[in-house]
Amino acid sequence: MRTKKFAILGRVNRALKGAVAVWSFQFALALFLMLSVTITALGQTEAQSSTDSSLALTLDKCIQLGLEVNHSLLVQRESLIRASASRLGSWSSFLPGASARVSWSHSGEEGYSFSESGLTLSREYYSAGLSASYTIFTGGQNYFDLRNSYLSYRASEATLDETQAVLIYSIKTAFFGVISARQTEKNMQHALERTRDQMVLVTQRDSLGMADPTEVTQIKVSLAETELAALQAANARKKAEQSLLALLSYPLDVNLDLVEPQREIEHVEPLENYLSQALDYNPQVRTAEIALKQTKLSRLSSWGDYLPSASASYSYNWGDSELPGSFSEFDDEASWSVGISASWTLFSGTSRIYSLKYSSSNLREAEIGLAMAKQSVEVDVRDAYRAMTEAAARIKLAEARYENAQLNLTLFKEKFELGDCTLLELLQAELTLREAEAEKISAEFDYQTSIAELERLTGGGE
Repeated sequence: MRTKKFAILGRVNRALKGAVAVWSFQFALALFLMLSVTITALGQTEAQSSTDSSLALTLDKCIQLGLEVNHSLLVQRESLIRASASRLGSWSSFLPGASARVSWSHSGEEGYSFSESGLTLSREYYSAGLSASYTIFTGGQNYFDLRNSYLSYRASEATLDETQAVLIYSIKTAFFGVISARQTEKNMQHALERTRDQMVLVTQRDSLGMADPTEVTQIKVSLAETELAALQAANARKKAEQSLLALLSYPLDVNLDLVEPQREIEHVEPLENYLSQALDYNPQVRTAEIALKQTKLSRLSSWGDYLPSASASYSYNWGDSELPGSFSEFDDEASWSVGISASWTLFSGTSRIYSLKYSSSNLREAEIGLAMAKQSVEVDVRDAYRAMTEAAARIKLAEARYENAQLNLTLFKEKFELGDCTLLELLQAELTLREAEAEKISAEFDYQTSIAELERLTGGGE
């Protein structure tokens, strides 16, 4: 009886184990399927987000990003930090110098040392000392060095401003380049649609026997040329976007969503205002002015070689075979000295004459350099000003031509449909519209870039 019960319990136990095994397998399979679906969904979501990633930017935002991440600008900022550190270091020549020393020695044999307490025999020896010095006068060199460090810092600031102005100009040019390229691509797509519509008309006329044999070949050539122009416009747009992304240090596969600014012709100030601002704030002129001040300082420093120099010093030394028991014992075994020294170079060959003549020549060269910088900036401002005024006039003319070309194309299309004009005349009207569109885009781009160039030259774009 008991054996039978054990047998029944064994079968129940095996059945339970089998059920548990089946359930475990089913649970593991369900878990695996859930994980697979989740991973696939996450991968699709990540791929979709990567594909749909876009960057919405205004012109001001582009400039802000460029100023934050541009490598050339970051390097120039580090140069300004070094110039600031050099400026701080130049103050050290106006401060005294001091040093202290402590030493201990142990010899293998006992030695004699003499002190106020008499002759002692010891293997130990202790010593300490303090020294200080101060340069009273060095012919004004310390002042010249300090002044030159401040001028070097200002020169680094001007170089940083120039690098920043060039970067802002490049970003503006690239930004408006993208907008122009996109508008060109859009116009070419419209032109392609019109050419395909014209292809349909020619095909219909040819099927009715109303088309000239050359019209079929002409429209085929026109369609192929338009398709090529549309492809070139798309490639130009991609290249323009890549140029802007590179300036912003962004991956080149990011989709740009630029917020196009309002296109308004600004009030044109007199040329004299731009010239005055450029001569006051242009980084190139400021750098030349600072260089002139530095050469003047260098020439003045050459005269300092003819002046004497003076310095003061102080030293305190203590040494004994035993450590002192109190501070008063230091004075018993110590020695100190105070001194003032002065020197004056009466003759040093021709080195001082050479230095004076060399600095005088550098001064004259710096004066010429400043005059050249001002003239160069003035020429650039005048050129940019003329380009801006011409571009503004071209925009008005291009808009008028564009409206006229649109109207002519509409009229010739109606005439062609009625058979009152040839396909060649229709294609000529289409070409005129494309040229008007291209001129309008070119004039607007030239106007924006000429304004950006004026801002760069006058310091207004910083």
